[in-house]
Amino acid sequence: SPFTARARLALDLRGVAYELLDEPLGPKKSDRLLAANPVYGKIPVLLLPDGRAICESIIIIQYIEDVARESGGAEAGSLLLPDDPYERAMHRFWTAFIDDKFWPALDAVSLAPTPGARAQAAEDTRAALSLLEEAFKDRSNGRAFFSGGDAAPGLLDLALGCFLPALRACERLHGLSLIDASATPLLDGWSQRFAAHPA
Repeated sequence: SPFTARARLALDLRGVAYELLDEPLGPKKSDRLLAANPVYGKIPVLLLPDGRAICESIIIIQYIEDVARESGGAEAGSLLLPDDPYERAMHRFWTAFIDDKFWPALDAVSLAPTPGARAQAAEDTRAALSLLEEAFKDRSNGRAFFSGGDAAPGLLDLALGCFLPALRACERLHGLSLIDASATPLLDGWSQRFAAHPA
């Protein structure tokens, strides 16, 4: 699950130890999952030591960030969200764009029922990536990541980066070029740095 990957990356970046509990995929949800996420019945779910649950990948990442900030474990180079309120809002905006526009378009490339629908989905994906190329230019301040830093990715990096395996698989399966040096040079460089990061 790319959404689970987001949460795991945030935990790894923050150095939080965790136990991964596999959830079988299938039409019937487990009782454990439904008890932890009765509203959506989806993964990921972050189960806290006291039994409470945090659901939805972006909310999990923001919770991890909030706890790190409150406990004094947030150093400027490792922030998942910027200090500046406007920049935090922009990172949340583009994260919503990734989930609401980019991911459905990319997913439709493989799931489209006709070649015409697949071609339209590929164009929609390219259009979304073009906007994300501009967002990277505006948010990164010329640095390695959307986070505006060189050391570590942040929320927006995780939001898009979790889809890189699916994007690369889609490119290979359908003979497409979606993120490349000619159309999206900034995202192309970012994708290589993101994939090379130790987390």
